[in-house]
Amino acid sequence: MSRSNKPALIGAGPLAGLCAFVTWGIAGAYFHAVGFADAMEILSHRVLWSALLTLILIFALGRKKALLDLLRSARTMGLLFITSLLIAGNWLIYIWSVNHGHALEASLGYYIMPLIMLILGRIFLNEQLNRTQIISVVIVTAGVLNLLVFFGTLPWIALSLAFLFGFYGLLRKLIPADPIAGLFVECLTLLPLALIYLGWLDSKGEMAFLHTGTGHDALLIGLGAMTTFPLVMFAFAARNMKFGALGLMQYVNPTMQLFVAVLLFGEPFTQAHLITYIFVWCGLALFTWDNLRTARLSRANS
Repeated sequence: MSRSNKPALIGAGPLAGLCAFVTWGIAGAYFHAVGFADAMEILSHRVLWSALLTLILIFALGRKKALLDLLRSARTMGLLFITSLLIAGNWLIYIWSVNHGHALEASLGYYIMPLIMLILGRIFLNEQLNRTQIISVVIVTAGVLNLLVFFGTLPWIALSLAFLFGFYGLLRKLIPADPIAGLFVECLTLLPLALIYLGWLDSKGEMAFLHTGTGHDALLIGLGAMTTFPLVMFAFAARNMKFGALGLMQYVNPTMQLFVAVLLFGEPFTQAHLITYIFVWCGLALFTWDNLRTARLSRANS
């Protein structure tokens, strides 16, 4: 029985991972579609409906014990409060960027994020960097500085997204939290602020929800699924496929974001952008090659 299920499980893991990264990759198009609301209202609805959906999933998937374990730990709750602020900042900047003509720069942030996490691991977890990894970081840094030379300003959106999610990933690595229960607690932490903002917006007569049509209302409610679905798929993939392969698959996300920004939103892809992305792609190719080589050597020595 277990033999017959194994091939299906192996195939299901990569499929789930692909679903997660494709969903994140096209999320910009969804956030652009709800651009009739301001960024803070979109964020507030994302928090509200994600909290409700994750709560339903906790009961449906039997994760009540995992949630109670989180709620009983003051340290874990404190860390999840910090991660909730970090992920909210990441969400807000991304939502704002795709609705203000900066989706291309946002995609750059998710390209450089793995190397930002590499640096954070070195600083905070004392993880050693080899020569190839250091060269990768230098190459990507040169690409980022190229935009500074051409446009006279650092790509703050890309750097903010990368560092916010990098620190989020760093803290979540230290928290023994179930992914769904952890997301619920994060959304629950942000929920009072979200409800207060929505109430204030409605009192001013400026809230889009319930005032711009049922189609718009459905799109705003759907933000819960847009947030929760890829997380569940990613968590399943992480348990059922090699982590190295999952790491390589993550580049599907920013690549699709790039295509959405240029082909769907019509954002200009200038020579400066091309040079920067060539640097970034070369740095990531070197980083990926080093990871594959290290994994292969580890298997050979085991």
